[in-house]
Amino acid sequence: MKTLLLFFFIVLASSFGHTQTLLIEDPQELQALESSGLSFSELVFSIKTVNNKKLAENIIYQSLVADIHDELNDLKKEDPKLGAGMKFNHRLFDTGWLRSPSARFELVGIVNRMDRTVFNPGTCGEIRLIYRLSYEKTQDGTLINSRLPMTINTVFRLPLKTSCQVVAKSWNNVNGKTIKEWATKENLKSVELNFQATRWPSTIRGDMGGHAEYFMRVYRPLPNGALVPSTLENTPDVTLLNKNKELKEELLKWLLKPENIQALDAGTLNIPDKFLTRKVSSFALHGMNRLSNRPFDSIFKKDDFSKVDYTKLKNIYGASSFRRRLNDMTCVGCHQGRTIAGFHFLGKDPAKTIFANSIFSSQSPHMMNEISRRTKYMEKLSQGGSPDSSRPFSERDPSLVGKMNDHCGLGSEYKTWTCGTGLKCVPVIHPENNLEIGECLPDTRIAGNPCEPGTISQTTNSHKDYLKASTKMPCGGESYCQTTKVGFPGGMCSNGCDNLKSGETCGAIAELFGFNQCLARKRPFSECLAENTRPGALQACDNTIACRADYICMKTASGKGACIPPYFLFQLRVDGHPSPI
Repeated sequence: MKTLLLFFFIVLASSFGHTQTLLIEDPQELQALESSGLSFSELVFSIKTVNNKKLAENIIYQSLVADIHDELNDLKKEDPKLGAGMKFNHRLFDTGWLRSPSARFELVGIVNRMDRTVFNPGTCGEIRLIYRLSYEKTQDGTLINSRLPMTINTVFRLPLKTSCQVVAKSWNNVNGKTIKEWATKENLKSVELNFQATRWPSTIRGDMGGHAEYFMRVYRPLPNGALVPSTLENTPDVTLLNKNKELKEELLKWLLKPENIQALDAGTLNIPDKFLTRKVSSFALHGMNRLSNRPFDSIFKKDDFSKVDYTKLKNIYGASSFRRRLNDMTCVGCHQGRTIAGFHFLGKDPAKTIFANSIFSSQSPHMMNEISRRTKYMEKLSQGGSPDSSRPFSERDPSLVGKMNDHCGLGSEYKTWTCGTGLKCVPVIHPENNLEIGECLPDTRIAGNPCEPGTISQTTNSHKDYLKASTKMPCGGESYCQTTKVGFPGGMCSNGCDNLKSGETCGAIAELFGFNQCLARKRPFSECLAENTRPGALQACDNTIACRADYICMKTASGKGACIPPYFLFQLRVDGHPSPI
């Protein structure tokens, strides 16, 4: 065993040249790091365990699980149709996985966030170790391994010892030893949870293509090691502020201070804790088109920002984009603006994962663009310069040429959100009475393009949101529209695989009814998929070509990437898995 670990360290030391890539995501590298002392249980709870059943013996972890269990029970009290398993119309996250001998938290990524020094004064920013809930279990004689839609982001402050330039240079030769020096309990800033609490299939919400709620929680460590609920960055407590008029007015005055307007424009705003919430949910599908994902819209009117001088601002052009920028900086807005089903990073799957449950590109469209910005930041810092901490909207960087599926502007306040050659900005899904953002789409339609546009109601209760369909978009040629009601949000153009166009690839499209019926009979996922799929043309994707909103780049049988709705992947839905116990 010692010889094996030594081999891993040699491999890691020689292969970690991550100057340009500020993300470690190779499964073999991460497995070696986890084995060397960077497991979730060791870093946060100071114990080494092999599964969640053992981890559940820890009293601090027990309190974390109890919090989640209580909050999910509160949802069940409000919704009699909600429960864990396929027999329920509304499917609930099964907390049994958090105590299961078959499950554990698997290290799936290490992310350099030295660009967040501005949010951590007196430090050199952050390093983040990201874990996903995963399991391996035998069902009907078939070994099943899968991940589940739950991530835990452990955030560590990078201490300022000599200079941040020295820390930045050390990333050139980062290895397991240096990461362990940074990722200590003394440097632990927070433990951040994001997981799918509930999912309603498209058979229940055919107008929306399905519905899912994601719990987002932040826990901060106390000196004794306990984890306590804490506020979520820049995410307002909507209920509190709407009940407390004085506090609401205080926040508005604070936001309208010249220095805070500049910070908002630059994306470096840091709202004081007293205005922020400790509990929030984000909702899919259709991201920022849903009122629940735009908390500041439920607090302030656009007129509250009508007197701001916008002439000297870079990213904000008026009252509408002012409020959208506020929403964009919340945890909810950021995780529903150009993400993968509410996640920015899911990790590469190990080789043993079957292709039908495997992700090709682990990064959200937002993160793809962010890596480029952060790399420039690091390069300047390494050279002894003072890098720019400003950042664009999470859903669109206007300094980059708009590619297919990028969000684009339909109004004057988003005039820099343009599309590249051969593309035009087309309204697809948007809030009722608000036509500001479209999608960059080609004149000649290809597989994967939307075909069912519509408008979403702006209700404060996300369960009552509904999508009103507009006139269908033509797919062209012999292509046809895979509809929203069978799980393709916004509709999706497709065809057979005989005459693929540029930008298309051949993938597998599941027959929804038969597939779900098979899972309900507790058959292994791989068998259900094999028996209920057919070949079809899909949009091709990779680590540079992103899918449209609410779609994910999955791995096909040929090993290529293809865009498909996220809940067609077993690992991104809470339902259909075997029993955790």
